[in-house]
Amino acid sequence: MKQVGPKQAPQMPLNPMEALQIPADEMVHLPPPPDRSYKVYWPIQETFSMDTSSFQVIYPSYLDSTKTIKQGRRLPKEKAIETPTVSDVSQALQLMQVRHVIFPYKGYPRDASCLWDNPGRVLADVSNKKKSELMLDIVERMSQLPERTARLERQEEERAKYEAEKQAAIEQANKAIGNTGTKKPIGNSKKKGKKGKRK
Repeated sequence: MKQVGPKQAPQMPLNPMEALQIPADEMVHLPPPPDRSYKVYWPIQETFSMDTSSFQVIYPSYLDSTKTIKQGRRLPKEKAIETPTVSDVSQALQLMQVRHVIFPYKGYPRDASCLWDNPGRVLADVSNKKKSELMLDIVERMSQLPERTARLERQEEERAKYEAEKQAAIEQANKAIGNTGTKKPIGNSKKKGKKGKRK
């Protein structure tokens, strides 16, 4: 007896999830990561002649009063400054005529948030003074930078605007649900407790 069946097996799709895939034109494409070895020399005319072998590393975290010692702060909290950037450090060094190299995409290794929140580091020529003295001088010059002052004022305005919008959204939500500020009991309002014996 001869068994009769289909001559050719039905073709199965190579990828059964193909129908669920997102089209290429609708996919989210993240930008490529920055080149962390990118650097800028100051003064720029010494780009090819500067010897940085004796330069010292300064991260913005070293000078940041909002960081803990574990996160990298090297100065006492009262002598540090709030949220310095690598650009602030560079501008202060330029005012002091100190040769340096900026690495805008390097992050402090002991604080992972520095890779995206406040990246950057500076290699500075500290041959004329101690590194701790140079950092104190940087903080002193940084507090007088007009660009830094303008940036902090802009951030403060944005923070105040965000807080106002947040408060308005809370008030609107309370109004929508009819909450007048008085606490209402949640669930059953009957008092719970042991029932006394009926006589």
